[in-house]
Amino acid sequence: MPDAPVPALDAALTAKLADFARGCKAAARAVSLYPGGHPAIASTLGRLTQLTASLTEGGPFTLQVRPGTLHVGDAAPAKPDPAIVELSELLRRQLIGRLTLTTGADAESWRTLLMLLARPPEEVRADGGIAHLWATAGGPSIELQQIDYAEVLRDKRGDAATLDRIIAAALAGPQLELDDSAMRTLLEIVGDPARFDELITKLETETGDRGVEVRMAAFLNLLRGLTEYVGRAAPEKLEGVLRQMSQAAGRLTADGMLELLDRSRKPEAMAGSINVVNAVVDRMTDATVAHFVSSSVIQERGASERLAQAFQTLVPNNDRQRQLLALAEQDVAASPLGQEAMFADLWTRVETMLTSYSDASFVTDAYARELSNARTRATEVEATNDDPPERIGAWVSTVNDSALRSLDQQVLVDLLALEMDPSRWRDIADTVVGHAEDLVRVGYFDTAWYLAEQVATQSAEQDGRRPHAAAALERFGRGPMMKHVAKHLRSVHDEGYERFGRVCHAIGPAIIPPLAEGLSAEQDARSRRRLRDILVGFGAAGRESVQQLMNAPNWEVRRTAAYLLREFGGTEGLRELQPLLSDSEPLVQHEAIQALILNGSDAASQILVQALTATTGRPRQTLIKELTTTRDERAAPLFCYLVRHLDRRAFPAIHLAAVEALGTFGGPDAVEALKDALQKGDWWAPLKTRRVRAAVAQALRRIGTAAAIEALRDASEHGAFGVRSAAKAELTRLT
Repeated sequence: MPDAPVPALDAALTAKLADFARGCKAAARAVSLYPGGHPAIASTLGRLTQLTASLTEGGPFTLQVRPGTLHVGDAAPAKPDPAIVELSELLRRQLIGRLTLTTGADAESWRTLLMLLARPPEEVRADGGIAHLWATAGGPSIELQQIDYAEVLRDKRGDAATLDRIIAAALAGPQLELDDSAMRTLLEIVGDPARFDELITKLETETGDRGVEVRMAAFLNLLRGLTEYVGRAAPEKLEGVLRQMSQAAGRLTADGMLELLDRSRKPEAMAGSINVVNAVVDRMTDATVAHFVSSSVIQERGASERLAQAFQTLVPNNDRQRQLLALAEQDVAASPLGQEAMFADLWTRVETMLTSYSDASFVTDAYARELSNARTRATEVEATNDDPPERIGAWVSTVNDSALRSLDQQVLVDLLALEMDPSRWRDIADTVVGHAEDLVRVGYFDTAWYLAEQVATQSAEQDGRRPHAAAALERFGRGPMMKHVAKHLRSVHDEGYERFGRVCHAIGPAIIPPLAEGLSAEQDARSRRRLRDILVGFGAAGRESVQQLMNAPNWEVRRTAAYLLREFGGTEGLRELQPLLSDSEPLVQHEAIQALILNGSDAASQILVQALTATTGRPRQTLIKELTTTRDERAAPLFCYLVRHLDRRAFPAIHLAAVEALGTFGGPDAVEALKDALQKGDWWAPLKTRRVRAAVAQALRRIGTAAAIEALRDASEHGAFGVRSAAKAELTRLT
């Protein structure tokens, strides 16, 4: 049967939609091609913000994404503009099925969304999908719905039939008779809040006229069977399953909760060694218990003895009872029951019933009247609505996307500072780091580093926080940050770079291997320098971690490790460079040789001399080439060592290169080494000895210092015949 024809969008709205699509295209191109401060980005995003405001003048504007076009409501452009087609394909590539625009979309929100759309789709899906990333980085002014193809396929297979089968098995009891395939499906349903809510609703519907005992027996059957299956097939998921079931328990009626609690003392509550009822009740959060109380109060328009009995069983502690009742009061106050005039009296009776405690003696009648009057005046203020546009605009700006992101950040920071219990602080730190990881995925590095730094800073306020902060920060260092950080360091301002350095040092040596790997793959000079400086700043701890990278399978990592050891300096770790002198990758060998050449210690020089005699073939030729062509002044100590200790008969080219280099560098050490070399010679090789002495005397003359000239004069007067001849020849050139 052919699809029904789609109504045509009117010409005016089609023109607006085409302008919007062209604005998106121009802004997307600018965002993907230019650095953040480029004028093209500001102008195109400003234009896009204006177009968005025009579309949302009458309220939220929703686009349904279809192949090759966009629908507004049930209508589509009669002949889509090419820009509309391109925008449709851009959104579909990231699995966006619907885009809703509301008032307040600013340039920063559009820039973030367009940067996400420009990323490869497979990379976005690996980071959790476009909806997950936008939930972290976006705001309420732009809402998007991601297409869930797994959900589509599941609907085609008939999810309702699966739910019917599961509920039938739960009602059949006493054991949950389902095969492994059905149990896997049940586990998927429990892990999906929407589908799990559908399952619980269907269970309530099926048992509506059969009594609370039947309903709770079926619920317990599901709980026990699922616990046994997960404990056997996927024990790592058991905690999540129990927590999800504890949320479902918060939907129970007071009678249902009492029935469930009563069954905790019976054998049917046991799944192996686990009392599943107690396990679920222990995992009920404050919010879940408060929801249980508020739902019962709203349904019964008050508190029953059954609710009081269940509440006292769930929450025996008086202080916690008052805390949870405060949460429940907020829920009830937000309901229609809370808007009734007698709500204050009703809630007083609820508190009395549930806790035998009332704060009426602390709340005077006058104060209660003031609260009531405040509510009335708020309604009157809303009805007046005479505020100027400037004031309204200022108010709206406090809840726009950027402001809400800042508020989210501030709430997390405040929680880190205020929570004193170490175990609860651990949960907050994990939440903060998880949010920081999501921010990294969408390019908000500065905010992510700020949050991570706050975890480190607040951990110093209490010793009990330190191990939890260390674990959370180490996880942050192993996360997605290092995959993108090198690119960000190319352009980030100095303040952001310094914060990143502090975060790295707070993480500790665990961050060194991923930093080194990032450095090995980075080509930008500024980013490489910044990564190098951070690594070198670790000192001895950094050297030890880098040494472990010498045997890495990736040759670029081995090359980077040799480079870093050169930057660290000192003699520690030099022996680990020896195997790299004969590495199969020439660039690795080059870096290892340079690290030893520029080290400046006798230990490094000795390793090079040993390598000259031990290696053969290409590695030896590479080593000789490096030694004969290096002219870095930092290599002067090495050349002094070679002049004194190298077998010049075996390596004449290297010996002469060392002599010439010392003549260029100069310095007291060079003079002393050349002075000794001038006296050496082989009587059986007079021609070679003459050339070497001539080169040494020439190097001393080129140095030209008083000490060098004095060495030549002393040699011309007291040396052997050949030494005197070489020295006199160079002294003659001075006159």
